[in-house]
Amino acid sequence: MNMKLKHFFLLVLFSGSVLLSAQNREIQFEKGKWSSVLEKARKENKVIYLDCYTTWCGPCKWMAKKVFTNDTVADFYNKNFVNVKMDMEKGEGVELAKKYGIRAYPTMLYLDASGEIVHRSCGSTSTGKFINTGKDALNPDTQLRTFTKKFNNGINPETNVAAYFGMLDDACQEMQTELSNYFASQKDSQLASRANWEIIYRFVNDYSSREFQLFEKNKRSFEELYTVDSVRSKLNSVYASGLKQAVRKKDSDTYDALKAKVNSSGAADAEKIVMNAELELYQSKGDWDKYIQTANAYADKYLEDKASELNGIAWMFYEHTDDIALLQKAEGWAKRAVELQDIYPTNDTYASVLYKLGKKEEAKKAAERAISLAKESGSNYDETKELLKKIEKLKAR
Repeated sequence: MNMKLKHFFLLVLFSGSVLLSAQNREIQFEKGKWSSVLEKARKENKVIYLDCYTTWCGPCKWMAKKVFTNDTVADFYNKNFVNVKMDMEKGEGVELAKKYGIRAYPTMLYLDASGEIVHRSCGSTSTGKFINTGKDALNPDTQLRTFTKKFNNGINPETNVAAYFGMLDDACQEMQTELSNYFASQKDSQLASRANWEIIYRFVNDYSSREFQLFEKNKRSFEELYTVDSVRSKLNSVYASGLKQAVRKKDSDTYDALKAKVNSSGAADAEKIVMNAELELYQSKGDWDKYIQTANAYADKYLEDKASELNGIAWMFYEHTDDIALLQKAEGWAKRAVELQDIYPTNDTYASVLYKLGKKEEAKKAAERAISLAKESGSNYDETKELLKKIEKLKAR
């Protein structure tokens, strides 16, 4: 091969590798101790992006695979941040999780070089929103820290309270104290203002709170100012969460009172709310006969397009009944859940119900599908492997 031709091939090879590299960029995460991350942030005068994850968190793995490897995301974060990812259940992550109050995964923290939080968010998100969150973290006017300082310095027109509560909600932060403090600054006559109605509608979920009690007492005024449907929707939303809270606290008096309010509310979905609460009540008591009876009617009437709930009820039937007719109902719900959401958990439930019905080939196919999807998503599928072994031992029908 002559020298020119050799150089030509080397140039093509080099250009191809550069192009391939340029098309497969990803966020570059720092290695090493947390102290070295802080030091680098100080030297480069950059904000730190800390990806808080766990090994069992599916959305965390999705972010790592689909968002962190996006070219636009990689370019923006590599340019503007010192990036680090940390398992919050191992090593230094354990103490950082305590320090920063991490309760949901993934959590995205943005910190200054001293380790103080300037902004935060949580949950998996699109590439566009992830970049916008980063931009908010870089801009003092849009940082959560700035909004928090304004709120703590007193309620005034510049505080933009609804936006602040929205940021807390986006960051998976408790806000009951902040809500109580805000509404303590509001007179009864101010409660029905459009700004306050927006806050009540979006963020007030505590049945026992002063603001909800005032809203409930003055619901007719709210219906006149806004829509009847929106007011009833909010009432029933809080009643529903209140019912479940009463179940968890084993507070039968509050449960019965709320159940009566929902039933007399006139809302179209009153029956659905009560039945859903009854399912949680019977499950908490281990009253599987009543659970199955209620779930049977509830699933058929209300869950045609609700994959997660169909999957959950089908699983409960798998675990708590041997009645063939009921298991066949569970088979239908599990199959529908797979049609709506073809993911590991739905296929695993479908395989389990089919196994209990003795349908070997169909169960095997569903279990193998579940395992395949688990591998793709990085989910643990040890229990499905054990299920597959049991399926293999079934006699073919």
